[in-house]
Formats: sequence, C-alpha cells, structure tokens
Amino acid sequence: MITLAQAADDGYDARLCQGRVLPVKTVCLVVLVGLSAPAFAQEIASSPQGADVDEVVVPGRRPANLRVEIERLEASVYDRFNALNSDDDFDIHCLEQAPTGSNIPLRKCAPNFVIEAESNAASRMLSDGRAGAGNNNSPAEHTMLMEEKSRALTAEMQRLAREDEQLLRDLVRLDELKQLQSSDQQRR
Repeated sequence: MITLAQAADDGYDARLCQGRVLPVKTVCLVVLVGLSAPAFAQEIASSPQGADVDEVVVPGRRPANLRVEIERLEASVYDRFNALNSDDDFDIHCLEQAPTGSNIPLRKCAPNFVIEAESNAASRMLSDGRAGAGNNNSPAEHTMLMEEKSRALTAEMQRLAREDEQLLRDLVRLDELKQLQSSDQQRR
C-alpha cells in the first residue's frame, strides 16, 4: 500500500489518492515482472543450442547519460503504448514541473484518467470553497474507481506487451536502465 506521503512524492495529490493510486512506474514494473519470465523462457526454448550467433548482446551496457536515456526510452514506450491501447483514458503523458517550494523540476508521468480525476477534484474544491459548501466528495467511491482503472491499465499494458514485440523489448530495456539507476542511487 502506498502512503499519502509516497503518493505526494510521486506527483499525485494526496487528497485525491487517499493512499491507493499506483504510480505509472509501479504499473510498468508489474507488467515487466508478469511478462518477462514467459518471454525469456520462450526465447531460450526457441533458439537451438548449436546455432550460429549473428549478434552479441552485452548486458549491463551503461549509457553515457542514464537519466536522459531513461527519459528518451520512457517517451518511446508511452508513445507506442498510447498508439496501441484501446482506451484514451489509458494514454500516459509526462510533464516536468517544479514542486511547491522548489525550483528544480521533476518529471511525472500519469495516465489520462488520473490527470482528469485530479483536475475534477481541484475544480470541485474551488467551487465548494466559493459556495461555502463542505467537501461532499466520496473518497471511498473515488478510491474504488482509481483502483479499478489502475487494474484495467495494467491488464491493457500486459496484453499489448504480449502482442507487440517492440513494446516488450522497450519495456524490458527501460526496466534494466531503471534498475541500473536505482543501484547507482543506492551506492551514493
């Protein structure tokens, strides 16, 4: 379960999330974990033992600028996913904005349904504030809707990754780069 502080750190409005909306990065990780084992097992099973190797892949290649490479690959993955998915609510968009009290912009990515929900919540807060009305939003209903949409987004991403080889390769590479970035940050 994600805490309100973690949700706020990941770019979600804490009042909106109520600690339950999964960040897009978590959704991508779930997709990769769910798809990587069968994909790699199929690749290994399909290649004969004594076959000539035309290509040598060296795992662990570190790009010159890891952050820029991750952002470039994220953009590629999300553009491909947005073109293939069946629902515009699942389209994922990234933007850079500086959090309150900071001049350093952070990159945050979210699906349309989260962006729209945050916008609607902000509009309701403003209109309720002007009218002097109390907050009559149903957090339980909102949380249930966000969880349902997040599960549907995960299922859609998994389906498309199974059907589209390029999307799967990019997702796997993105996961490798993020793990490399994470290990670099832990060493610091």
